[in-house]
Amino acid sequence: MKKLLVVMGSPRKGENYKALERLESCLNKIEPVETEVIFLSQMALSDCVGCHRCILEGEDKCHQAQKISHLLSKMAEAHGVILATPVYNQHVTALMKKLLDYLSYLWHRPALFGKPFFGLSSGGGMFKNVFKALKTNVESWGGFWAGELGVPHYESLTPKYQKKVDIDFTKKARQFMKAMNQSQTLPKPGLGQLMMFNIWKMNALVCKDSNPTDFQHWTEKGYFEKDYYYSTRIGWLKKVTVRLMAAMARSFMRKVYVDY
Repeated sequence: MKKLLVVMGSPRKGENYKALERLESCLNKIEPVETEVIFLSQMALSDCVGCHRCILEGEDKCHQAQKISHLLSKMAEAHGVILATPVYNQHVTALMKKLLDYLSYLWHRPALFGKPFFGLSSGGGMFKNVFKALKTNVESWGGFWAGELGVPHYESLTPKYQKKVDIDFTKKARQFMKAMNQSQTLPKPGLGQLMMFNIWKMNALVCKDSNPTDFQHWTEKGYFEKDYYYSTRIGWLKKVTVRLMAAMARSFMRKVYVDY
């Protein structure tokens, strides 16, 4: 049985929750899932104050560290994670954005390698920015973006379009289940991911005095001697391309920041 964690960014059990129930039903038809839903509204996270302590001193120094570490442990234990949020003003809800802010340190020190994430949103449409924000963060945490589904106001749809959305639910459920079944296989990084790895490597090295936490983490993990966070075959053409791009990025950074 697959263990599924849902991080619910809606402040109430409305359309987004109904969409989750439909998706869960489709998943159970493929393979049984045990679902746990964490409501961000009930976590009662206070506002992120941008103190950067999680980045500069360690995530345990965050004033919400206990709540965040509990949620991350749940993510790590699950076979897959659904980030569910209705679309608010063409973006995620304030509850979901608050969580993304608290997990910013994972951009520096990613930890959820290969964990499949799925984005689920509901509302009047315009889901593009919602999924772009979620996908960018998930991949920066080390996670794998396994797909997404935007559901317009379901009850307001014509029978014909409801049928189309039902087909989408089934299709996306299969896609997500496949990702969960393959979660032990770490995906090959794309060119963009390799480039970001090299930029963060450069940043950790250059800022070793101002940010010793990152430098220590990267040193302990042996990342400075690696081509990526985990062992994976990278073709020579990709290696050469990434090195050239990283050199160009460093040249630009030297014009903007001290010590680069």
